[in-house]
Amino acid sequence: MQTVCIDGLHYDLAAIEKNCWQRIINGSLQKRNAFQTPVVANAGASGINMRTVVLREAGAAKKQLSFYTDNRSGKWAELQRNNRISWLFYDPLDRIQIRAGGIAALHHNDELADKAWSGTSITNRKNYLSEPAPSTETEHPVSGLPTEFEQADPTAEQTEAGRKNFGLVITSIQWMEWLWLNNSCHRRAVFVYNEKESFTANWLVP
Repeated sequence: MQTVCIDGLHYDLAAIEKNCWQRIINGSLQKRNAFQTPVVANAGASGINMRTVVLREAGAAKKQLSFYTDNRSGKWAELQRNNRISWLFYDPLDRIQIRAGGIAALHHNDELADKAWSGTSITNRKNYLSEPAPSTETEHPVSGLPTEFEQADPTAEQTEAGRKNFGLVITSIQWMEWLWLNNSCHRRAVFVYNEKESFTANWLVP
């Protein structure tokens, strides 16, 4: 892919694509990284639903992104009906936005979900102990957690009751879009992946 020089800056589509994945991978590994809590969007019964999630894992080789969720939640049911999903990342300091979309695979009772659960901290496991299920209407604000766990963490053994509610969502990315909000003039590019682990890339008008 040809490198283009504009106003003294070199633009290389292959290098930009690589940098996008490195930024996302850093978001999955570094606390307080701007890319750690992206927004995901999917189709629901009343339109498009968007939620902030924690990016749990990112893989440039397989072009995959993942997050955890309660399998009783609305987004789990929505993705069962329509597994297309989009991701939105934004770094306000570098003024870089990355959008990506693909197909979500839901994992519950399998080895991938077991591995993810085993690596989840007790504090995070506690979230899956809520009763009743997420989005249940209540008369007053509640955490949904058993009273004894609202101010203290359960034991590892006690968290196992939440394993049945734990779900792993892995997105196989089919396309990615990069946008740099440069002060002088914006730049934008799109990358479309194919089954041979290669991609096509094009510049876009911002």
